This record gives sequence, C-alpha cells and structure tokens, in this order.
Amino acid sequence: MTNHNQPMEGQRLELDTKPLRVTFFEDRAEVVRATQATVPAGTVLLSLRGVTPLVDDQSVLPMLQGAAKLLSAQVTRRTHETSTGSESELRDSESDQKKALSRRVLAERTLEVAQVHEGRCAALVLAWIVALGRVPRGAATELTGWRSALGQLLDAQEQALDQQSAAQRELADSRLDEKRAQLRYQAARRLRPRRESTIDVQIEVPNPTEISLEVTYITPCALWRPEHLARLHSNPDGTHSLTMVTSAVVWQRSGEEWANVPCRFSTARPAQHASPPLLSEDQLRLRRKTDAERRTVVVEAREQSIALAGLGRGGQKIEEMPGVDDGGEPLTFESSRPVTILSTGQPTRIEIAQVTMPAQVERVVFPERSMAAHLRTTATLVGARPLLAGPVVLSRGSELCGRGRISFIGRGEPFELGFGPDDGLRVRRQVSEEREQAALTGTQRIARTVKLFVSNLSGASRKLLVTERVPVSEIREVEVSVERTSGMRWDGKDGFAHFDLELPGRATRELLLTYHIEAPSRVQLPAI
Repeated sequence: MTNHNQPMEGQRLELDTKPLRVTFFEDRAEVVRATQATVPAGTVLLSLRGVTPLVDDQSVLPMLQGAAKLLSAQVTRRTHETSTGSESELRDSESDQKKALSRRVLAERTLEVAQVHEGRCAALVLAWIVALGRVPRGAATELTGWRSALGQLLDAQEQALDQQSAAQRELADSRLDEKRAQLRYQAARRLRPRRESTIDVQIEVPNPTEISLEVTYITPCALWRPEHLARLHSNPDGTHSLTMVTSAVVWQRSGEEWANVPCRFSTARPAQHASPPLLSEDQLRLRRKTDAERRTVVVEAREQSIALAGLGRGGQKIEEMPGVDDGGEPLTFESSRPVTILSTGQPTRIEIAQVTMPAQVERVVFPERSMAAHLRTTATLVGARPLLAGPVVLSRGSELCGRGRISFIGRGEPFELGFGPDDGLRVRRQVSEEREQAALTGTQRIARTVKLFVSNLSGASRKLLVTERVPVSEIREVEVSVERTSGMRWDGKDGFAHFDLELPGRATRELLLTYHIEAPSRVQLPAI
C-alpha cells in the first residue's frame, strides 16, 4: 500500500497500513503490518494507523527498508467521542425522519378533509329529515324521489365515515413511524467514546526517498484451537479408508479486521516461563505396623486404566513415538489460502491439513459398560504431521454420526475412533456368584459366572468382538484363576477375556465366562 500524504507541520506523516500475516497462538496473535511512502529529508514521524488499542507496547518491532535510519517507536492511544452510527447511517436515518414527518403531515390533512366531508354529509341528512317533516299530513306526495335522495345521502355518509376511519388509521401509523424514525436518528447521533491507537515511528532521512516499513506486534483477544473431521469411507472392494480433516477454529475480538491475510497457527506458548521448576525436599517417614495390621490383609478393588503409548495393535511406522507434549518442539500450521477474519468474536474455521489412510473396522461389545455394539476404527497415522488433541466430528460417508475427542497422535502411531452403535446387535449380561469358606483352614473361595446372550437382530451375518473383564490380583495372598472356554482369548496381564463371534441373521448365542478367587482367612475380600 502506497501513501502519498503530504508531510504535515513538524515533519509528520499519517500512513494507512495493511496486514501482511497473522500468526495465532493459544491465547494471543502476532500481526505483521506494512506500508510504503515517499518521505522528505530530515527527521520524520510516521504515524501508522489501523492498529488495535490492545497492542502490547513491548512487543512492537519495526523493520525499515530504504535509505533511512530508525530512531524510535512507540504506541500512542487516543480517546475521542464519535457518533454511534456511521455517516451513511446518519444520512439514512435523517432521510427516514423527514419522510416520516411528511407522511404524518399529509395524514393529518387527509383526516381534516375526511372530517369536513363527513360533517357535510351529516348536515344534508339532517336537512332531509327537517324537509320531510314540513310536508303536510294527508297530502298526496310522491315518496320515490324522497327515498332515492335518502339512499344517496346515506351512501355518501357511509363512504365519508370509511374515509375518516382510514385517515385515522393512517395518522396513527404515521405517528408511530415518525417516533421510530426519531429514535433511530437519536441512536445514530448518540456519542460514544472511541479509542484509537497508532504506532509512531521516528526516522531520519538524509534525502527524499521511498521507504517500506513493516511493524510486528502482539495483541490479545485472539486465539485458535484445533478441530478435526473424521470421515469413514467404505470402498467397493470391501476395505475401508479414513480421512482426517484438521481445521483451525479462530476467535478474535481485537478490533482489527484482517481481510485476505495468510494465517499461521502455532502451538508455541510465548507467554510461558522458560525456566526449570524449583525442587523441594521430599520427606519420608517410617512407621511400625500394629499387631492387627500384621494379622489382617485388607484387599480393596480399584479401577485401573491401561496406560499405553499407543494401542497395542496396529502397525507403527516409526520406532520411537513423540510424547503428548510433542517433545517440546512447537508446531506451525499454515492456511492453504488467504482468509478474512472479522473482529466479531464468532468462530471461523480454516482448513489446515488433510490426510487419508487405510482403516480397519470392527464391531466391539463391552457388556459391562453397554449392551450395544459399537463400530471401532483402527488406523495408523501417515504423513509428516501429527494430529493435535481436540474435538472431532465423526461421519460415516456423508452422514454425521456423533462427536468425540482425540488425544495427541504422533506420526506413524496407530489410533482408534468410534463411529457410533450398530443397532442390529444387542447383548444381555447375567452375573452369579457363590462364596464358600473351608471349615478347617478358613480358605475363602469365590466362584463368579458371567453369562452373555448375544443377539443379531438384523437379517445379515455380523462379526463382532466381545470383551469382558476379570479382576487381576496384585498381591500373592489372592489368586485369580479363569476357566478356559472354547473361542475365548485370555489376556492374563490386563485381565481381559475376548470372544470373536460371527452371528448369522436373526440368531442368538450364549457365552460363558467363569473365574475363581481364592484367599486365606486373614484376607478381607471386598464385595464386588
């Protein structure tokens, strides 16, 4: 953008700037603005307009190109009163007010004319009545003319009343319209404080020359968050593919409008302190067990999440996987085209990445949690970029099926997504338990049986994976044993029993899982 403003007194130029690039962080944005101008010789103060009043003064960094020397840069803020409406709004509201006034005056005149006409008609009807009363009684009088005259007078009076009513309605509407126009005009003329800021750059120029100036600064009230769209496709050959579209959701209320600007989105945290945490002493104390604690072992049941840096299935493309913090290395994404982001505070979605990969789809059932079967998709991330943690919209082809959330997924790492339930499959679960204690030794034994009734309500054959949990002992006093059944895959480390089934249409199958818990008498087993 080239500005040809003539220098003002004291060698001062006011220049308009345009945004060149915007970089969004998690709680702020970095803006780069540029301008060009022809400046005279001497010391010149360049006042750069278009900057938000929220600019961070310490972050202002000007870069000058041309035969000039940069002396200083500072932010100047001004507050002045201005009309709430723009000049066009003021003109329109004033024009509407004049039109409403003219309409109201015309309606009043029309009502006056209608009232005079109705009064004249009423006087004629009264004169007809008086004239009819003067006719001698018993005289031979032709009444046809009198009836015709009365009918014409009544019709004229009725029309006059209708015109008067219409004029009254028009007057009421015109007064209401005039009041609304006055309110709009007053609202447009209402004064409000307006805050503006400029970046004043002082330069020294030996000779009149053309310069280019870029200024970089940071502003709050602007941020971004990643969002994903996962679309599951079914290929004609029976395989499946998964497309992950990543978008940057942007909010900004800085007061600036960034039109047709290339945007970048960074995971760096410029506001975070780059210093190691301070260490404090960790004191350990020893305490002797009481006699009751030595004689009795109390067992508590707890939920244990299986922590894995991946899935435990699927293939990894690289040997080492980055952590959820990306190894401390910031990532930067760029928009594929310039975008326009208005200062409205409303979300704007910008696509920043898209990747398609092969996927494996299976139906899984966890009867302890839900009686429905869910579609689980497993894929290995390809491409050079990871997937950031954030919400994900799930879609089967062109149909949306739900929302979810994913954690950080590194490049080459397998991950899974759920695409909603399969209404054609249902599972019913029954649990029975038997407890006994040996009379002499006091050994406790618990036999627990889990029955699963898996039904295929659809007419087509379905493959599914049913998973049940078994308690895992962490102390040697408690032993857990599982009775192996046909078709069951047993994971003794984490306590999962897997059943691979293929059910024909309209069929039901019963699954049986039995396990035993054995402990000595001094162990207190919880009631599960």
